Amino acid sequence: MEQSRGTASVTIALLTRDAGSLLDRVLAGVAAQDTARDLELLVLDSGSTDATLEILRVHGARIIHTSPTGFDFGRSRDLAYQHAHGEIVVNLSQDAVPAHSRWLENLVAPLADSQVAISSGASIPDPEREHPQFPWERNGWFYFTREMTKFRSAHGRGVSFSNSAVRRAVWEKLRIDPQALGEDFQFQMKVQREGLGVAFPAHAEVLHHHDYDLRGLWGRCRNEGLAMRQMGFKYTAGDFACDLASPAKYVQWLREIRYRRMNSAAAALFPVLRPLAVYAGARFGRSYRPYSHRLEEAA
Repeated sequence: MEQSRGTASVTIALLTRDAGSLLDRVLAGVAAQDTARDLELLVLDSGSTDATLEILRVHGARIIHTSPTGFDFGRSRDLAYQHAHGEIVVNLSQDAVPAHSRWLENLVAPLADSQVAISSGASIPDPEREHPQFPWERNGWFYFTREMTKFRSAHGRGVSFSNSAVRRAVWEKLRIDPQALGEDFQFQMKVQREGLGVAFPAHAEVLHHHDYDLRGLWGRCRNEGLAMRQMGFKYTAGDFACDLASPAKYVQWLREIRYRRMNSAAAALFPVLRPLAVYAGARFGRSYRPYSHRLEEAA
């Protein structure tokens, strides 16, 4: 695509590892964008052994190979920015499919304001995937625990590097520190300390959702508790007790049962499991543990 006069170039930056066939839909969605911008597709791959590398080559990606040992989201994101050529860098997850052809333009539009450093789009369910969306993500209760309430009180709505755009000049000044999880929140905090803005534009959605078994849900919530503690948002025993006893989520739990939306043991136990796992990570966590969510898609 030719770059139009006065239009910033864009690097689409992905971190991949065994992304599966869904990656082809992600990259096809990027290629289908209605834009005159000069686009670069940059991928940091951490040792994929499936067809990921072949799919990336078909779509013309520039691939940087990194070791999966000691993987760190913050360090990897920062490395991607070091290799990016675009004036704007778009962070996109390997399983986040652009929802329509104007996704990119709507996502980067707020960055025309020099006081806006980050633009973060929404994630919505993907009807073509086989697995259902985890009900507590769909109903908006996934982050009900108090470490997240503390973050929102201090910084507002959190950005997501699953679907966001950053002016490269801002990154050059602030950089992304090593952070095994939550590197997007860490960078948002830096941006806001500089007095720069964060935007959440409408109509910049990606099709992106997960489902969890018990082990995967425990791992994610535990790691989030550790990450939030490292960023200064402690989750105390008092927080744990209050979150466990708070009745509002149990009212939502009864609604989910009534409408037969509890699709797994992980969903049924979530109101208790999340505060317990977050407390375990915040109180006892010393390192991050791998976890997985369901990535199956319809054939």
